[in-house]
Amino acid sequence: MEENKPCLLVVDDEMGMREGIRRIFTMEGYDVTVAENGSEGIARGSEHEYDVALIDLKMPDIDGLTVLRTLKDKFPDTEYMMITAFAGIDTAVEATRHGAYTYVPKPFTPDQIVFEVNRALGKRRLTLETRELRAEQERRMLEISQEKSRLRTVINAINDAVFVTNLEDEIVLANPQTRSLFKFPSTIKAGDKISDILPVEVIELIREAQEKTRDGIELVSHEWEMKPGLELVVNMKTAPVKDAEGNILGFVSTIQDVTQLKRLDAQKSQFVSMVAHELKAPVAAVSGYLETMHSRVLGDDISVYEKMIARSKERLQALIDLVNDLLNISRRDLGTIRREIVAVDVPDIVENTRELLQGEIDSRGLSFETEYEAGLPAIDVDRDEFTRVVTNLLSNAIKYNREQGRIIVRAQTDNDSLLLSVSDTGIGMKEQDQEMLFRQFYRIKNDETRAIPGTGLGLSIVRQIIDSYHGNIEVESVWQRGTTFTIRIPIRFSPIRFSPDT
Repeated sequence: MEENKPCLLVVDDEMGMREGIRRIFTMEGYDVTVAENGSEGIARGSEHEYDVALIDLKMPDIDGLTVLRTLKDKFPDTEYMMITAFAGIDTAVEATRHGAYTYVPKPFTPDQIVFEVNRALGKRRLTLETRELRAEQERRMLEISQEKSRLRTVINAINDAVFVTNLEDEIVLANPQTRSLFKFPSTIKAGDKISDILPVEVIELIREAQEKTRDGIELVSHEWEMKPGLELVVNMKTAPVKDAEGNILGFVSTIQDVTQLKRLDAQKSQFVSMVAHELKAPVAAVSGYLETMHSRVLGDDISVYEKMIARSKERLQALIDLVNDLLNISRRDLGTIRREIVAVDVPDIVENTRELLQGEIDSRGLSFETEYEAGLPAIDVDRDEFTRVVTNLLSNAIKYNREQGRIIVRAQTDNDSLLLSVSDTGIGMKEQDQEMLFRQFYRIKNDETRAIPGTGLGLSIVRQIIDSYHGNIEVESVWQRGTTFTIRIPIRFSPIRFSPDT
């Protein structure tokens, strides 16, 4: 790798995307090579070792994961990044499992892709320096602990834990991450026995790895849960350090924290389980009502079954709402939501939403009050998205309010942002509920909320929308007194998106 001319490979079947990335990184001082499909990507990537490779996930001839695996086998030290419009938990786990450094969802801004590639390049530099270090370790294993300055800087800068032992199981080198992971004493020095420092289960894994390497295996991996409940899961790789004649001088172990990936797997399973549960209840209820009506258990008079029909409609509507919410979340995760940013009058959105919900407001005898700052400016948002936010907040203020209660909507400016708050005089929330409120499928469960319908997704979608405009949402609530939701959103929003047409 040339010091001032990093090499970048771009494999993408969209010409606009390829050329856009080429222009950006040529201006950044990179030597950029492009390939228009997976086959060409493998051919180009096999010619020599690149510093960073950007690979599109979906291509017509060979998919990005196949390209990744092929090039990773040939040049394992290149940093590989997946670029995709189909980002999600599955693709993140799959790409990382096959050796990708990270993945970047499309569309992205030039600043975002430059930041991610420079970050990968930084890791690449550390990898190359570590590779050079291993060559030095083969020649001078016992002198590693005495090296200063650059050598220790490189080892200490590696995010993973790294420690080296000799054939007598003495510590030769351990970076700060290793000390932190295993709670090593700060006074650890070269020559200390690992049996006096490491936990018994770790020593057993190291012994097993050392035996396998002596049998000719060059790299042994172990994964284990250091702390239960997915609090800490690590992957340890152990390799022998040899001299020029192939004699083993010691062993180097690297330990990577893979907790986040394991949590993603667990979250995926939990999400599927929750969706199945939420779908099962309304389907089972409607099926029961239909079976009762079909068998005419209560006679042939249709009026007898009107209550069942009404309940079935409610259950089916709840099911439709749940499916729509799930589709909305999926589209956001995949980045497929289309926006039309226009100047929107906030009081107009509030009034239109109030008219839509007026029947529910009247049925509960609620008063509806508004307080708007004079000369309130329009804000740049997608009208449908912002309407969804306001509808969710007003709907909650109605459902969780007291009979004959009040709803107060306030809007004002604060520097370059607009503050919109929706207050009610309802049942409120306890502190522990407020902490969980924006999680998907979370619903407050108590005697007063048990009969109130909902999917548990509305507020999580509201937060996703507000976050996408670089805003934020806060909640203040007093149990049995009422709740206030306040959103802060920039008045002017002009996202710079990088697309094939750029």
